[in-house]
Amino acid sequence: MKDKGCRRRFPKNRQTVLEIIRAAKSVPAFPLETTIPVAKIEAARKTAAVRVGWTAMFAKAFAKVCDENESLREAFISLPFAQLYRHPTSVCSVSVHRKDDAGTDRLIWGRIENASSKSLLEIQKYLNDCVTLPLSEVYRDGQRLETTLWFIRKVAWWWIMRCSGRKKSKLIGTFSISSLGGRGCLNMFHPLITTSSIAFGPINLDGGMQVVLICDHRVMDGMVGAAALQSLSNVMQTSILDELNTLASRSNAA
Repeated sequence: MKDKGCRRRFPKNRQTVLEIIRAAKSVPAFPLETTIPVAKIEAARKTAAVRVGWTAMFAKAFAKVCDENESLREAFISLPFAQLYRHPTSVCSVSVHRKDDAGTDRLIWGRIENASSKSLLEIQKYLNDCVTLPLSEVYRDGQRLETTLWFIRKVAWWWIMRCSGRKKSKLIGTFSISSLGGRGCLNMFHPLITTSSIAFGPINLDGGMQVVLICDHRVMDGMVGAAALQSLSNVMQTSILDELNTLASRSNAA
């Protein structure tokens, strides 16, 4: 007699993933890819007393790019008529893999407002807290939404994605980061619900790093996205590298 499989209730902590996938179906997204030379950045990162992750660096660097290019802070809103809402500052949404209070692997989403005004150490501390602190402290709103009745969640997502640029920017973000570079992978085309999203791969033997920017075609064209990637590369190799060198020099002085 063949063994039978089993069924189990769909985990509540995966409901948000389903809702992101559904919302992303309405976004006409396209990816752009480039390679950024990061050998000097990696060398400076390794000599700093406090290890700063690549996610923190990309969050601050792209926030600086968004400060200079206002269109990167815009969101498409379809109702009551097609319009573009421009948020005053960038809001970075970061996908964080961690364990819940029961020890089960799950995803949460952190938000970093105006990352360009924060130090790399401040951003890294927040990302560390997202992994180590109890979910009730770092993901309270997300947990509340996961336990809400399904039709209320559905209406909330529908309204935010189509009717309120301000709420969409504040609650979902103006751009996002979702990367598996630390696992040796590049997730080239993940679901997009913000105006743009960044993914980066591992460092290759030549000291380069593949970086992908996924864009909402309703808000920007390829030329704008390509210019944003070039600006991101410049910021990483200038101001981000300078800040890392400052951290490294402090470490050596101590």
